[in-house]
Amino acid sequence: SLHAENKQDEEVNALELAKLAVLSCKELSASGSALRNLLINKGDESGEDELTKLALIYSCNAFEGGRIYHRLSRANHSCNPNAVVVEGGTADVSVVKAACSIKEGDEITISYLGKFLFGGYAVRQRKLRVEKHFVCRCERCSSSGDLASRIPCPLCHPRTGRYLDEDIMFDEGDDDNDGTTLKIAYAIPENGMTAEERNLHCPNCKGIATAATDASIKKKKEGMSIRYMVAAEDKTYDRFESNHFGAKDGVELTDQDIDMPLLQMAMSTCGSKHWITHFLTLSLMEESLASFQSTLMSLGQTSEEEVDAETMEDLLVDIAECADGLEKAYEYAQSLKLNLDPAHWLFDYTVGLARTCVALGDAKSMKYGSDWVTRVESYAT
Repeated sequence: SLHAENKQDEEVNALELAKLAVLSCKELSASGSALRNLLINKGDESGEDELTKLALIYSCNAFEGGRIYHRLSRANHSCNPNAVVVEGGTADVSVVKAACSIKEGDEITISYLGKFLFGGYAVRQRKLRVEKHFVCRCERCSSSGDLASRIPCPLCHPRTGRYLDEDIMFDEGDDDNDGTTLKIAYAIPENGMTAEERNLHCPNCKGIATAATDASIKKKKEGMSIRYMVAAEDKTYDRFESNHFGAKDGVELTDQDIDMPLLQMAMSTCGSKHWITHFLTLSLMEESLASFQSTLMSLGQTSEEEVDAETMEDLLVDIAECADGLEKAYEYAQSLKLNLDPAHWLFDYTVGLARTCVALGDAKSMKYGSDWVTRVESYAT
């Protein structure tokens, strides 16, 4: 659940986990090793205290791969950082690069969140509390609205049940029944962990939807959209944090088996601009891009006369869908107005799509692939 957790409890849990790690080291360390000498041969509890402190420092400050740096690991987190950490010339070297103009005297901040930096308030706080043991109070987290979690306003676009109408769900800019372009109004949740803390504010109708249980039937129905959103976020977070997807009828489920129904749930309850919709779309895209490469390699070993026209047409349709999803992810990332270039999140997907387009071999596809590379070129350099 993305529900609020007590900060003191988080600190206690982190300390208990560190103590368990020390106990494990005490039982498993080799006789005569430096670790064994620290824990056993001191003859008092100072060795255990020292190792517990080291474990907590490691838990809070280690980078991906377990690396700890004397200066870089002291950099504070922000959910709108002004710098990024990239690999240096070797695997053991990391470099801090400015993500935007930084004034003299400003603190240099980085993100501890990986891709979840582009997620909503609740998921960011949960990641930081569980993995880094603190509550973030950066400027983005202290603001009044959570742009990453906006959904179609339940006041402007009432639902007949749990789900959004299809034209509201996809928001493709289609014409309404009277011939005018349908404009979707999006409500922005307040930063909060529980449904009760995440009132929706709509800039279009100036209305507010709450998850209050003592409201009128109409207000309760509007507020249920918040509860549906929170439930969808919980399921999506659990999907990305779990390494086991289970099985159906005795067959292990694949990423696609899990992500496709979750994406349908995300779209139908939260619409096309909520962070879970984009995360799930990109997860499916990752598998599709790998499949494209395999298919194109197979087609490359087949003579032009033997290439099945229907297979090729299906492939082109799937590539176009990936391109559309990636374009929408760029638009979403830009709408968050973060200091970081969207390519920080979308670089690998962009390069993968570009490679696929170039591999098609025709001049038009190769030009299209080159255009995608251009979008991340400045970020890469």
